Amino acid sequence: MVELIIGLILCFLKLKFSLKSFFEQSIILVLNSLTPVIVIGVALGIVIGVQMGPEFVAHGLGNKLGIISALTMSRELMPVIGSLMIATQFGTGIAAEVANMKISEQIDALKVFKVDHIEYLVMPRFMSAVIFCPIIIWISAVVAVLSTFITVYINHGIRLQGYLNSIWDYLKLKDIYLCLIKSSVFGALIVLIALSISLSVRGGAKEVGKATTQTVITSFIFIVLVDFLITMIYL
Repeated sequence: MVELIIGLILCFLKLKFSLKSFFEQSIILVLNSLTPVIVIGVALGIVIGVQMGPEFVAHGLGNKLGIISALTMSRELMPVIGSLMIATQFGTGIAAEVANMKISEQIDALKVFKVDHIEYLVMPRFMSAVIFCPIIIWISAVVAVLSTFITVYINHGIRLQGYLNSIWDYLKLKDIYLCLIKSSVFGALIVLIALSISLSVRGGAKEVGKATTQTVITSFIFIVLVDFLITMIYL
């Protein structure tokens, strides 16, 4: 991973990477991850509405559920849970593809033809994750907050205006920034972990399967740990 980070820094300084590969990886990331992450967001929003809605309405605080849902989704749930879903969709795809290239000696062939594998393989995937993971997560967070409102509206008849007013009054820009920063960092971690594991694969198809499993498990662990660190710094 240290080698990859150094190679990425050099590519950034030289402004060298495959733009075509970047667009391809961005499309793959969005198409494979957006729908599952949105579905997770809808489910989480409904759970908050069902679990917390009756308590808030019973105490005359039904409208305040808007800011509770917005803060919960933007600060913690969607960045973490959404990134875990991206790790299972995008991260495992990277691990399987690059590990196959490694065991079939395609990586060595790139080096023979003097093609920088960092520039060709790593940089486009890294950039697509850093840029598009925050977009996917933020869209999903908005959908999750709306699903909470729909749930509470159906069950308790809360008005949209009051629900939105609580969000406008209390949600700060720093909460949005926190969501975007976490998502971007987690996306970068997923790509670095997937590539670090897959580029070190030795053996055959069995090792490719192990690489994808290790990518998911390691990504989960690092996402939770880094989330804790970022949250501690933020607070």
